[in-house]
Amino acid sequence: MRESNFAFPAQNRACVCISSQLYDRRALDTTSPLPLFNSLHHLTYLTSTSPRIREIMTMDGGLERLVRMLHDFCICPPPPENPAVLYGLFPPNYRPPKLIPTLIPQSYDKHAAYRFSLAFQCVVNIGVRGS
Repeated sequence: MRESNFAFPAQNRACVCISSQLYDRRALDTTSPLPLFNSLHHLTYLTSTSPRIREIMTMDGGLERLVRMLHDFCICPPPPENPAVLYGLFPPNYRPPKLIPTLIPQSYDKHAAYRFSLAFQCVVNIGVRGS
């Protein structure tokens, strides 16, 4: 299934991702965890080394998207991934239950916490190093 943002044939990917040489705002809008993790990983490098990227992110809404990611994780950290979802063992009409906001859940998705950490590092780089 195609991602919510656009395909990127130049990188042979199903969705737009940020690389260590290319920044694209659309990469932060994807809902899939793996492309978002890759994009945040490269964005951490870009925000630590390039003043131009930091300036672009403050102008195009990238900084607001990072803050929204941090806010969403703090309000309701996602529960651990169910392996049945990964392997497609649920019926096609299955809808996961709505999450109840919990400030300190007993268990949460560790990969989501790592994405939170990368997004936070990008925001700190922009804030400390300036634009």
